[in-house]
Amino acid sequence: MSPRTNAVLETFSNFTVLLNRVLAWVDFLVHYISGYLLFLFLGGLRPQYHTRAKRGYTPSVIITGASQGIGLATTRHLASKGYNVFATVKDEVELAKLAEDITDDAHKHLAPRIHFVIMNVLDQSSIDAALAAISSTVSKSPNSPLIALINNAGYCMISPMELTPPKALHDIFDLDFFAYVSTIRAFLPLLKQSSGRVINVVSYGAYINPPMWAPYAAIKAGLEAMTRAWRFELIPFGVGMTSIRPGWTRTAGIGPKISTAWRGYSDQIDKGAVGVNSLGEVVRSDYPVGHREKEVYSKIMHKWYNMTMAAAEGAAQPAEAVALTIHDALSDVFLQPYYTVGYDALLGQMVRDLCPESLYELSMIKTFL
Repeated sequence: MSPRTNAVLETFSNFTVLLNRVLAWVDFLVHYISGYLLFLFLGGLRPQYHTRAKRGYTPSVIITGASQGIGLATTRHLASKGYNVFATVKDEVELAKLAEDITDDAHKHLAPRIHFVIMNVLDQSSIDAALAAISSTVSKSPNSPLIALINNAGYCMISPMELTPPKALHDIFDLDFFAYVSTIRAFLPLLKQSSGRVINVVSYGAYINPPMWAPYAAIKAGLEAMTRAWRFELIPFGVGMTSIRPGWTRTAGIGPKISTAWRGYSDQIDKGAVGVNSLGEVVRSDYPVGHREKEVYSKIMHKWYNMTMAAAEGAAQPAEAVALTIHDALSDVFLQPYYTVGYDALLGQMVRDLCPESLYELSMIKTFL
């Protein structure tokens, strides 16, 4: 069952989305002016307009994890903006779900611009097959070159690092980190041909680093650092790379899964349950949990339960807000190193930039411990 939406929280969230868009436009203006000044007088990066769709020109983009959440919202939004979208999913089940969502009455007008592709990002042979299919399609359409890969497939996990089993760690690193590397390497030759872009959906967890997020924060921080370094390596080839830093995001698909996971955690806390993930699964320790560990960690997990439920009930931004920011990154004349979206992510970024570490750590201790 999906959490009920709280009208007050949803109104607040929608208002912050509007403020976020105003800030995005101000940010665009500042970078547009500074980008041209750097280009004209200091030999800065050349402006790029070819990643923008226009009449008679429908550039292609690939989106991983397109069957729900941010991926689905981005698929719909970019198709509505004139892009040719290769929406990838891991299997036939997800493909059927995506097809149903795209061909409903509200979105069927977008269907001609959306191509469904099965690509399991954890399987190199599946990635190679998708690459062959997409390459064949874009080679036949001079006005639809592949200009972006949007890495979005992944999930989050809330679990104490000490008790999270090695398999759970390997599983989330495989999908949330190594799969990004695999898809980028596969499609990079096509992106080099078109001076395209790689857009990696990361998280504000990369710099907030709260307790119970150690595995997830490690992955997202690694992804962002990799993106910043790899970005420089690709500049000589004309390829851009950036990160999207979303805050809490509510979606119709993930909300019910989170609720299921929390119910399972509550029912099994005396049977080794130590955490949850956004796939709807309970994370279980491989060995007996000590009394003191259970006492400390379950207290923090209860606070995360309250926060995730508030997010699902409307406090978090909708997935469509993230889709707007991904479009910003795709169409920006001067691609920035990162784009932050969500009031919580922006506030967190400001605090991390301005707040002394000792004060920041004290705030975390007071909040969670």
